[in-house]
Amino acid sequence: MLLPMTAHEQMIDGVDRARGALLGTFVGDALGMPFEGLRPDVIPVAVEMVEARRGRGTYTDDTQMMIALAESLIERGQVDEQHLAGAFLAAYDPGRGYGGGTRQVFALWTAGAPVAAAAGRLFGGNGSRGNGAAMRIAPVAVCFREDPERLRAEAARSARVTHRHPVGVDGAVVQAAAIGAALRDEDVLEAARGAAQTEPLRARLEDVGTVLVDRQDPQQVRAQLRSSSDAAESVCAALYSALAHPTFEAAVRFAVRLGGDTDTVAAMAGAITGARHGARSIPRPWLEALEDGERGRGHVEQLAARLAG
Repeated sequence: MLLPMTAHEQMIDGVDRARGALLGTFVGDALGMPFEGLRPDVIPVAVEMVEARRGRGTYTDDTQMMIALAESLIERGQVDEQHLAGAFLAAYDPGRGYGGGTRQVFALWTAGAPVAAAAGRLFGGNGSRGNGAAMRIAPVAVCFREDPERLRAEAARSARVTHRHPVGVDGAVVQAAAIGAALRDEDVLEAARGAAQTEPLRARLEDVGTVLVDRQDPQQVRAQLRSSSDAAESVCAALYSALAHPTFEAAVRFAVRLGGDTDTVAAMAGAITGARHGARSIPRPWLEALEDGERGRGHVEQLAARLAG
């Protein structure tokens, strides 16, 4: 059973929801980063911001690419694949933990490969079915939140810049549709199901509905939904985390406690939950702990406000 929308949530203004979607990505990414690859049974219940290899409250490629996507959308007004590829390259910081597939695409672009062709050369010509396009998608959902059909089309276009496998693209579209529905106070799971085009996503989304009935612990949920970097698994794990919990804090902590690709699953759960509850729902200490500066928390807040405008 889905948790009902409260009267307070219905009154949250659009800018606060937009900030919630982008800052929710940032917070989930920073919260989950130190626990990536761990099993649920070794992750503490009271997950908090901790000192990690780049410092407390820092972000990974998830947020770095989200920021670049937001900046490109603001400059171009739509997903411009060539411009977006340039924005990704300009923002690239190898210390942020970029995945191997993304690094290969960047190398191909740098070597002169066309943006439209590079991603399709990976994984034996099949392209990546990973969650790299889904993790960064919140700006697309905010920008096109009032037009679900265009939202899905722009999400797919943004995904294909780095991901050509149908599951990798579908994961981004489903995640964008879920965030968009949360921004509009609509049924998030129904929107996700309506957006899914591939069998792996459709099957996993049915599993989400089944698991929601029982409200299981992290180890049980991970056994059924999984939480790897595969888009079909991680998008649905994030969706469950967001829908099964009444607060931002509970949803994102649960996403981290699933283990596996913790930063990305928590980032996607944070985007959905932040869109639903607004930035005001994010614990103040978590916000204050986030990396700030030229491309930090304040910049992300400004991007959200401009996208929502």
